[in-house]
Amino acid sequence: MGQNTVQTVGNLTASLIHPLINGGAAVSLQGFKMEGDLVTTTQQMMNSKIVPLIGGNTATLTNNVKAGKLTLNAVRTSGNAAQGDIVAICDLLQSLPDSSGGVLVFAWSQNSATQTKTFLAVTHESHEPLKIQGNDIATYACTFNYADYN
Repeated sequence: MGQNTVQTVGNLTASLIHPLINGGAAVSLQGFKMEGDLVTTTQQMMNSKIVPLIGGNTATLTNNVKAGKLTLNAVRTSGNAAQGDIVAICDLLQSLPDSSGGVLVFAWSQNSATQTKTFLAVTHESHEPLKIQGNDIATYACTFNYADYN
């Protein structure tokens, strides 16, 4: 008989602290669908590069850059940024000059343990201003840049 595993889903919490949203108080983000990729991240820069040299030798260059892009796949909810509507937050941040960035904290359970990841200097990069779908709720790809994480 095969091995079966049972895991809970939907236990992701995400909060944004940004001086331009809700007076700088933490906002619980709303609008994640249960299916599909909720959050994806990609590095902006390679942490290692190999440079081939004449004669068959190589030089390996490394760095500790942890900057990257973070995409939240979300639906419109209340239309209010202060209530955590991710798309409304993107609409607001797109219209304001941002000289500070924010902090984005994710917490979720996996294998009976709570995991957290905190992204720093989070700024809005892009999002779709309008998306209308027929027999479903439109999912918006809301992309942010971050300078570091821990």
